[in-house]
Amino acid sequence: MRDVFRVGIIGCGRKASTIDDEAHLRWLTNYDVVPSSHTSAYLQNPRTKIVAVAARTEESLQRYIARWKLYDVRTYTDYKRMLELEELDIVSVVTHADMHAEITIAAAKAGVKGIICEKAMATSLEEADEMIRVCESNGVKLLINHPRRYHPTFTTAKKMIEDGVIGELKSMRGAIWTFLLHNGTHLWDMFCYFAGDADMVWGYVAEEDVQDPGGCAMIRFKNGVMAFADVMTMQGFNMQLYGSDGMIHIDMFKEGFRVEVYEDLIPPSKDRPYYQFRPKRLVRSEHIEIEKPFTPPMQAAVQDLIDSIMEDRQPRSSGYDGRKALELGIAVHASARKGGMAVTLPLTDRTIRIISR
Repeated sequence: MRDVFRVGIIGCGRKASTIDDEAHLRWLTNYDVVPSSHTSAYLQNPRTKIVAVAARTEESLQRYIARWKLYDVRTYTDYKRMLELEELDIVSVVTHADMHAEITIAAAKAGVKGIICEKAMATSLEEADEMIRVCESNGVKLLINHPRRYHPTFTTAKKMIEDGVIGELKSMRGAIWTFLLHNGTHLWDMFCYFAGDADMVWGYVAEEDVQDPGGCAMIRFKNGVMAFADVMTMQGFNMQLYGSDGMIHIDMFKEGFRVEVYEDLIPPSKDRPYYQFRPKRLVRSEHIEIEKPFTPPMQAAVQDLIDSIMEDRQPRSSGYDGRKALELGIAVHASARKGGMAVTLPLTDRTIRIISR
C-alpha cells in the first residue's frame, strides 16, 4: 500500500473545483464549509496527490489547471484513457448523475482502491445495484458524497438521539428546496441516517412533465418512525426530529441546533390508553453550539475513504447508504405514478430512471 494515494478526478466543474470560490455566498451554515471541492480536499490531505484529471473539453481542463496551478497534472478528454494509462488509487466521479454508474463501474474494473462519487448516486436502482456489485467484486470502497454525514451538527444530533436525550425517536419532518433527487437526496439520506431502513413510501410529484421535479412524501421506517418531507417550497434545509420526550430542530441558517426536553406532568400508566392526552412540561431548552474548528465535511469524506481502504471497512457514507437515499427519491415518483398510493421497499422495479439536475 502506497504512503500517498494517487488520485484522478473525472469532471472539473463546480463540485470538483469552483464551489470553493462561492464561499462569500454561502448561507447554509450547517451544510458545508471550505474546502468544499474535491480538489481542495485532496490538496489538503498529506496522503493524497492529484495526478490526473479528465473532462469533456480542453477548455474546461485548462481553466481547472489554471485555477489550481496544477501544471504537473496530466489531463484527458477521455476518462477511459486516463483509467487505462494512470495507476490510480482513488477516483472522484464529479459529473452529472447520468454518467455516475458508467464511470464508477469502469474505475472499479480498472483496479482503483476507492471511489468518491457525487450525489445523486445514479439515475436508477438498477445502476446503483450494479455499481455496488462491481465495487464489491473488485474490492473497491465506494463513498457517495452526502456531506451532512460528516458535519458535526448532524453527528452530534444523532449521538444525542442514540443516548436517549429526547427519548425514543418517533417522527421526523424535513424540508429542502425543489428537485426530488438533485437536492432531495440530502433529505432522504438524513432520514435514513437517523431512522435506518424505510419500508413504505407515499409520494406526490409537483410537475409531472419535469425530469427532476419537486414533491412531497410520507415515509414509514421499519422501526415505526414516520417521516414527512417537503421538497417543494423551502429555501435551505430544515429538520425536526421528534422523540417521546423531546425534539431537536436543525435550522440551516443557524449553526448548531436546538434541543428541547419534556417530562410528563402525570406519570405514565398502563391503565391509560396510549392515545390519552399526556400533559408535559418543558425542562430543557438549549441551543447546542458546535465546537470549532472542525474538519470540513469534504475533507472528512476524503479521510474516511482512505481509512476505509486501510481498515477494510465500509465508508461512513457508503454505496449502500447512497442507494437507500436514491431509492426513497425514486419511490416518491413510483407512488405518484399510482396516484399517491403506498409503495413498499425495496422497490421491485429497479429500472425506473430519473435523471437529476
